[in-house]
Amino acid sequence: MSVCFIELIGLHPAPITHEPAYDEYVRPDEGLSFTLQQETPENECVLPPTFQLDDIKTEYHPHSGVATKIDHFADFHRHTATCSQEPFSSRIDFDFVELVLKANLTKVQTNELISLIRRAAFEQFSVTDYDGVCTMWDAASPRHAKFQKEVISVSHRDQEHTFDIWYRPLWDWACDLLKDHRLGPHFVFDAQRLYKYDGQDFVRFFDEPWTANAFWDSQSSLPKDEGKPFAFIIYADKAKLSSFGRQKAYPVIARCANLPVEICNGEGFGGGRLVGWLPIVEEDRKYSGTQSFVNFKNVVWHESFKRLLKSLAPLSKTGFWVKCWDGIEHLFYPLILILSADYEEQCVMALIRGTNCKCPCPVCLVPKDELGNVLTPYPFRTSAAARKEDKEKILVLQGLQDVDNSFSDIAHTDVHSAISFDRLHVNNEGNFSDHLWTQFQERIKSVGRQAQAKIDEHFDLMPRWRKLNHFNHVMDISFSDGSKYEDISKIIVFAAHDVVDRTSESHELPYLLLRCIREYVNVDMYAALEVHTSKTIAAGRQAVREFTQLLDQYSEKDDSGKNWAYPKRHAHAHLFDDIEAKGATRNTNTKPNEKCHGPIRRTYLRRTNFKNIAEQVLRLDHRFLIAHSIRLDIEDHDEIVASRKNRLLSGSEDDEDNLDGDPDDTFHVKLGAAQNEQTFEDLEQLHANDNAFKRFRIKLADFLSDSLPAHGIPLPNAKRIKFTPNETVTEHRFLKVNFESIVDWRITTDYLRCSPSFHNFARYDCVILQTQAGPMFGRLLMLFTCIVDGRTHPIALVHPYDAPVGPRSLKDKHFQFWRVHERPRISSEFFSVCSIIRGAALTEDHNVPGDYLVIDTIDTDMFLHMKLMHGSAGRLA
Repeated sequence: MSVCFIELIGLHPAPITHEPAYDEYVRPDEGLSFTLQQETPENECVLPPTFQLDDIKTEYHPHSGVATKIDHFADFHRHTATCSQEPFSSRIDFDFVELVLKANLTKVQTNELISLIRRAAFEQFSVTDYDGVCTMWDAASPRHAKFQKEVISVSHRDQEHTFDIWYRPLWDWACDLLKDHRLGPHFVFDAQRLYKYDGQDFVRFFDEPWTANAFWDSQSSLPKDEGKPFAFIIYADKAKLSSFGRQKAYPVIARCANLPVEICNGEGFGGGRLVGWLPIVEEDRKYSGTQSFVNFKNVVWHESFKRLLKSLAPLSKTGFWVKCWDGIEHLFYPLILILSADYEEQCVMALIRGTNCKCPCPVCLVPKDELGNVLTPYPFRTSAAARKEDKEKILVLQGLQDVDNSFSDIAHTDVHSAISFDRLHVNNEGNFSDHLWTQFQERIKSVGRQAQAKIDEHFDLMPRWRKLNHFNHVMDISFSDGSKYEDISKIIVFAAHDVVDRTSESHELPYLLLRCIREYVNVDMYAALEVHTSKTIAAGRQAVREFTQLLDQYSEKDDSGKNWAYPKRHAHAHLFDDIEAKGATRNTNTKPNEKCHGPIRRTYLRRTNFKNIAEQVLRLDHRFLIAHSIRLDIEDHDEIVASRKNRLLSGSEDDEDNLDGDPDDTFHVKLGAAQNEQTFEDLEQLHANDNAFKRFRIKLADFLSDSLPAHGIPLPNAKRIKFTPNETVTEHRFLKVNFESIVDWRITTDYLRCSPSFHNFARYDCVILQTQAGPMFGRLLMLFTCIVDGRTHPIALVHPYDAPVGPRSLKDKHFQFWRVHERPRISSEFFSVCSIIRGAALTEDHNVPGDYLVIDTIDTDMFLHMKLMHGSAGRLA
């Protein structure tokens, strides 16, 4: 086979056709390839004289005053995330108290450590005791918005109840972000519509919130030519702090939708911030479950949330001028774009009565008995409709609570529109874990223990893959982690298809349910895409239709008595509308927010006395924020000092030697884990019983003799290569492959192993190779380098999986399998490592020796990659 060949790793760029430069940021008025003059009607674009495949068109909101522009793909730039220690008297003081904070040292431990340090301090160390540490933190506290406490009083059955609400003023937190010079250049305040040229048309795509429709509509609702939207993402959910869940917290997390998702969903200064601590109403046995008590709990929640939102309410109507990081005052209108929550919290936010009301969806007016009818659209709820006259009739018909909604005080915000699709709770911990998976476990249990054991065995035999949990057994256990269920859903079809027999009468329902799971996974994979185009959204809607129709078939035959019409199934009706409105689901997912529960739980367990915990936890949370902020300033200071030193040493203002980027961004493939050199004679003797290594030295010489001239590399002395038995090669057992994801067009990296023992397991990963006949799957048998005429060549010995597989079976169509068959091991071939497109995970079909199935669910790129391959083969995947 003819393959592309690059002679040296790291000296040539990756064979990637194009890549957006996400590591740089270009403001709308800077660095444009060309700008279109806005002489045409509003929002209309004049194409340049010539444009190329994959050109990006950016259409800005009319209020922005920025002209529509078109960039060549390589020139399209977007952000990714990339001193002073006051009031601490010295650097060492700050370093010390930061360590005390991170290490969770007690007062006694802190004082003992200070005593030791002071005895041997080389630098001025002014901390004298634990009280001194606390004094320093208190002095630094005003650096950022602090928590405040208010007491609210709510009556129930003529009895007054008081509750403490802790909150960090949201607008103060927003101003902290706006004034930060590190975050400033990353902000985006104008809505955009982005399009990518596919050779015929500009196809719109959605990723960040400002590229979607809700942000555009929000900016349209603002006074024309005045101010910009400052969009909040708000999350609220209860968290268990103690092992048995007796102690709970109710944190509120805020994020800024004007920042790129890598920053917004991150853990840094611009990421999620704890801004509130809501009271939890204890159940009252006397009144629990009554309508009055439900209303009472909702009043407490919304009265508490009003305190959290009160800094935003007046400003959302008038706007507010803020002197930002650039020293210029800008006018902002705060609004709530996204509410990220589980169904229970969504019901509280929207003030609907949950699963027992006539219309249980917080977004639309679907009747309760039609929740399973996902394909029929129903009218959307609006906050305006809930405030109309004839209040009592509307409350009953729409299942609303008679409580004032705290979000009604915020202009340009509709609570029902802000409530968002939550992939974690709707899919991973909902549709799959609580419904499809538990039902499948029961179905397999009824088939017999042997079937359960086989599925567990197949899970254990699944190939290991980075960022994918590996399971030894799954059929008789449950998990509390949604990511575990997500990974089980990706693998279960490949582990169970050859256990569930389609032709067996007792397997009819398990087989049909497994088909439902496959269709569900398609929906979930489309939901997980980091960037959506109008084409992937259309494909996702079709996947929802196919899953719904197949689940309807199953529910008609299901004899378990289970109700398949439930709110989280209905949520799929809004999934792709939500993506068009707010961007990719990672903008609305609760998963990044639930990660914030971990630090809260650790603080509770390690740093509190388990009494009146809110004040203790929030005090420490604020100290961590202050410490992080000061640490960033110190790092900035150190970087400036180092830069000045480098310029002085080099005698030049511009040290070109330091302008090179991270070398990891420049390569396509990179070998690692080098072993000792070994001779061809020793290598062939070591693998004497393996047909793949037969005539290794001679076959390698023939491969290089043919490949080098084909790629413009002359042969030594113009003669075919011949290796002697004593010449050497160097084996490598690790390979990094950079490739451009077809989902978001960014560089993604696969970490591949080719090792007889990696963490005590043999690991020989599979890859997709580019050949003259097209993409081919194969398994790595050996990675190595050899030297010819002074040049080092990276080579892979690969077992090709391209033998004929015969006609496609009905089962393969049902489960959308891509089946390959291995060639005899003696047919193994050499390839340039540079011909590897990306890694792949393949699992054996235990019923057909030599057959393997491509696991298309390991990541979103592989999912779309296989969809394209099915399409090229004329299949409906």
